[in-house]
Amino acid sequence: MFPSEWHHSYILTAGESDAGGRMPVTLVTERVIEAATEHANALHIGYDELSKANIGWVLSRLAVEMFRYPRINERYTLSTWIQSYNRRFSERAFVMKSDDTGEVLGYMLSIWTAIDIERRTVADLSAFEKERFPIGSIECPIAPVIRPAKIDPALAQTEQYTFKYCDLDFNRHVNTVRYITLILNHWSLDWFDTHTIRRFDILFHHECFFGQTVDLCIQPTGSAEDTCEINHGDQKAVAAHILWSPLTPDGPDGGKNP
Repeated sequence: MFPSEWHHSYILTAGESDAGGRMPVTLVTERVIEAATEHANALHIGYDELSKANIGWVLSRLAVEMFRYPRINERYTLSTWIQSYNRRFSERAFVMKSDDTGEVLGYMLSIWTAIDIERRTVADLSAFEKERFPIGSIECPIAPVIRPAKIDPALAQTEQYTFKYCDLDFNRHVNTVRYITLILNHWSLDWFDTHTIRRFDILFHHECFFGQTVDLCIQPTGSAEDTCEINHGDQKAVAAHILWSPLTPDGPDGGKNP
């Protein structure tokens, strides 16, 4: 019988935390990918099985909505389930809970695309049994992934970056988390000492590779919102939207770590 839900418990170590002693969005994304991979393997729709049909999963969209982030030495559990699927896409949801307090820390929604590994085009999952895609009984309560508005180059702040060896994964293209790292490194430490990310949406359009120089474009879209793009020439590689909240000492994230 295929498990409709998957759970993985962790503890946030000091080496994994950000400068404020909390879990960074980059690590949330890593954990999402890890839990999704583990569940897909348990369902026999992971890399080992799909690669026999020359198919692989690619994360195409992700929304992270956090009420607060785990703190150093806090134990937390990430649970995941398939919310919907068709022969080309799978929508997967997540909930993160504190093992220490039992509270819900946040939710994540993701869209995974099946691709033909050689052609790098959308693949067909029809040959795989429906039982391998059990729909979870939980409904993720957050809004679907936001498609960011197109950036106006005249209003955006732009900086360049050239992808290097440590930006790559085993597919020899830029790792998902490296895109997010590039985006978040735009802001100063002072900004992160006074703000936290409440909602982060990212859409992946085209792959980037070693040695490519890209333009990171950031455009404010409100008093607490930013739209971001990573472009390679005229080709949009990544689009993202960030919703910020003030970080106060008595807030749910507890302000700066002493």
